[in-house]
Amino acid sequence: MTKNSRVKIVADMTIFLCSAVMCGVMYISSQTSQWPTWFFAVLIVCAVLALADSIYQLWEYKAQKDEQRIQEQDRLKKQGIERLILLDEENNPIKSWDMAGRTSMVIGRAGGEDDVDVNLEDCAFSGFIDFQHAALNFSMEQWYVEDFGSQNGVKIQKAEDGQCYKILGRPCRIQAGDILYIANTKLLLS
Repeated sequence: MTKNSRVKIVADMTIFLCSAVMCGVMYISSQTSQWPTWFFAVLIVCAVLALADSIYQLWEYKAQKDEQRIQEQDRLKKQGIERLILLDEENNPIKSWDMAGRTSMVIGRAGGEDDVDVNLEDCAFSGFIDFQHAALNFSMEQWYVEDFGSQNGVKIQKAEDGQCYKILGRPCRIQAGDILYIANTKLLLS
């Protein structure tokens, strides 16, 4: 049991006991038809406790909402892919592309008939990359990579098991931490 839940239980029990005492005092007072002076003191104490508990409940509710918001942001960061980062042979970042708010990105090299979103023409292995090599597509809250039937293929090294898989014929779900190999060019999803 956490400290907050113990404090809440004590506060709720105190309010309950004060309410019970007030009811008893009101019953006794109604029998004598006089309100004793200490009744007003008890009433004030109960009102102060009720106000304190109400403030505490609102504070706890806000704290829980803030915690849920932070957890949701952390979950989205863990699940979501925000950037595509070009890595060199030593896994140092060279260049990056923002993926936030995007639904599709074409990977390839400039110079073909169609534009690409991720231009890899300056890479060491650009001769092995097709003009439109692959695409990243966002569907049903997930990112997928799809090979456009390129000559040198697309592989993915999954973050969850470290294994490298070749993309064959259908889109493959990707997650943050995975590394795409476009020919021999490494792209980290983060």
